[in-house]
Amino acid sequence: MRHRNLRLAGAVLVLAAFVPAALADTNSGRYKFEGNKWLSLDLAVGDVRVETIRFEWPATLLRVKTGYKATVKVANGSSRQAGVGLAVAIYDKDAKLIGVGSAGTTLGTIDPGSNAQFTIDFKDVTARLEQADQFHIALETR
Repeated sequence: MRHRNLRLAGAVLVLAAFVPAALADTNSGRYKFEGNKWLSLDLAVGDVRVETIRFEWPATLLRVKTGYKATVKVANGSSRQAGVGLAVAIYDKDAKLIGVGSAGTTLGTIDPGSNAQFTIDFKDVTARLEQADQFHIALETR
């Protein structure tokens, strides 16, 4: 009997690990890159929308170059809590990948009817980011 209970508990844990992934949904889109201005995006998963993105190219703090980043605003128009993940890939004019970054909710969620802002840092591969021409953004909800 004890082994049966252990097997049942193990099966429940395995199932619980896969349920959030099964409930996740993703959408993505490719857009023309423009630095240092807010860009409106038409990207949604259900009622959760990426409204705008702003690339700070390069980001500065008190006139000191601090790196490359994007700020993404997400709106939860649904009636439930929403966890989100964001991924951004940057391409040059020849469609070669030159940088990537990601962000999202980790411990919390976005309340129904609320907005959230995420910062995506591009910090590990930056040598060619000044040549950015287009970007691809993915939104995952869970």
